Amino acid sequence: MRRMRRQQTGRCAVMLSEKRVSRPVSKFDRPLLPEPMTYRVVFSKVGNLQFFSHLDLQRTWQRVLVRASIPMWYTQGFNPHSKIIFGIPLSVGTEGTHEMVDLRIDRAITPDEMRDQLNAELTDEMQVSAVYIPTTAFSDIAYATYTVTVSDPSAASVDADAVEALFAPGAAPILMTKRTKSGDREMDILPLIREIHAAREADGTLILHATLATGGSANLSPEFLVAALREKLGMLTDTEHPDVCWYRILRTGFLCADGSEFR
Repeated sequence: MRRMRRQQTGRCAVMLSEKRVSRPVSKFDRPLLPEPMTYRVVFSKVGNLQFFSHLDLQRTWQRVLVRASIPMWYTQGFNPHSKIIFGIPLSVGTEGTHEMVDLRIDRAITPDEMRDQLNAELTDEMQVSAVYIPTTAFSDIAYATYTVTVSDPSAASVDADAVEALFAPGAAPILMTKRTKSGDREMDILPLIREIHAAREADGTLILHATLATGGSANLSPEFLVAALREKLGMLTDTEHPDVCWYRILRTGFLCADGSEFR
């Protein structure tokens, strides 16, 4: 599947910020906790940062945590390392407003202090929106919510009802080839779609709000939705005008198996 995006110019933005005006409180000035604890950090990864890989993200956060003087807990032994656990990774080319990482700390720091110290070291395309003590594990995630924006003037006649009918329960199977470690296999993507709502904006842009299976037992990439629009409805076939024919995928949150919000 070939992505059709707005053309990007210039180099990707540096993820480490230069806006810090004062040094954060040193972690060694903070009192030790009786026992290490874990905070969950919710952050965005948008704009040019959609092109950073998960490995790039991991390396950057390791640097950010040092610069922000976050009191991380370290393992003992000859090769000490901090405990950083990321949620479900984003695919390259997909943006997210509700990404998550769990940080284990050993010194006292409030959620607000951690948020502010991290944001002082991050760019506008990656900002922390919340810090809290988690009550769930990332393995509890069953679905992810997405907003898919499609611009294609040549397919303006395709209405939102036709899009919803394509993905509706009981509709004709949508067979796609999924590449796995054990090889390619054909699958019907409909059982992995919890719900989809579509709407046309005043400017003709098509907006899809989708809830898709995500996690260890089942996972559906939103790119398959775009592929289905292209193959079944003839959308996004104009490869010569990327300035007007493009799409954007934004992950906006996670749900548990019962449909409740994952926190």
